[in-house]
Amino acid sequence: MMTPISPRISIITPSFQQAPFLDWTIQSVLRQNYPALEYMVIDGGSTDGSIDVIRSHAARLAWWCSERDGGQTQALNKGFRRCTGEIVGYINSDDMLLPGSLRAVADAFRDDRVEAICGWGIMMSTEGRVRRRWVFPAPTASILRSQSVLMQPSVFWRRTVFDRIGFFDESFRLCMDQEFFARMAARGIVPRLVRKYLSAYRKHANTKTNLGGALGEQEFRRIVREQPSRGQDALWSARSKVLRFALHKATAFLPPYARGTDIHRLMGG
Repeated sequence: MMTPISPRISIITPSFQQAPFLDWTIQSVLRQNYPALEYMVIDGGSTDGSIDVIRSHAARLAWWCSERDGGQTQALNKGFRRCTGEIVGYINSDDMLLPGSLRAVADAFRDDRVEAICGWGIMMSTEGRVRRRWVFPAPTASILRSQSVLMQPSVFWRRTVFDRIGFFDESFRLCMDQEFFARMAARGIVPRLVRKYLSAYRKHANTKTNLGGALGEQEFRRIVREQPSRGQDALWSARSKVLRFALHKATAFLPPYARGTDIHRLMGG
């Protein structure tokens, strides 16, 4: 029996001054041992040792650079315009992919009708320990245009989506991902839910989400204004609450992602 050909997956990591976490991010992608990986790291000219971290993995990167740029959104577009994978996604320099994620992503895209997928995720502490599970029902177009429900590093899409809706809007500094997903939904592209934990999001004091404050709220209001939803989808919200209880609170201490588990150890660190 012939083994299915693995589609090429391009992953972009934008980074700036994240040396304490960057090595773990890069390792979490490379240790997937996915045979058709194209991985790029776009650094904004860090001076904290990040370049040394990147160089230590350079032989396994498709491309990397370290130069001043216009911020995270511009760095993402720089990478996406250069990538060649059939499937694309990005992971920030303090987050991690979970074991087996890229295999699960490739399997989901074997259905030619699928243009984008989303998976569940893990919220972890600064030190990399599981704090909670990020779970939700299959998203709807109205939810994607009115709420921030997806875990960004668990979202992947076909590169051809850029041909339909364009790249990330560089006028957004914090909510560029939410705006992109809302724009996808407005064009009828709703990510198919993969009911697996694909990534881990690191909560720490210096995340852009924590530091963004009023700017983040302003950008989100702009998204809702420019990509208005036709409804709040009350049934979806009710299902989400039940699912969060069942898969987060009621099973918080079940392996492999029991509360307090060190994600770094799961990666072999």
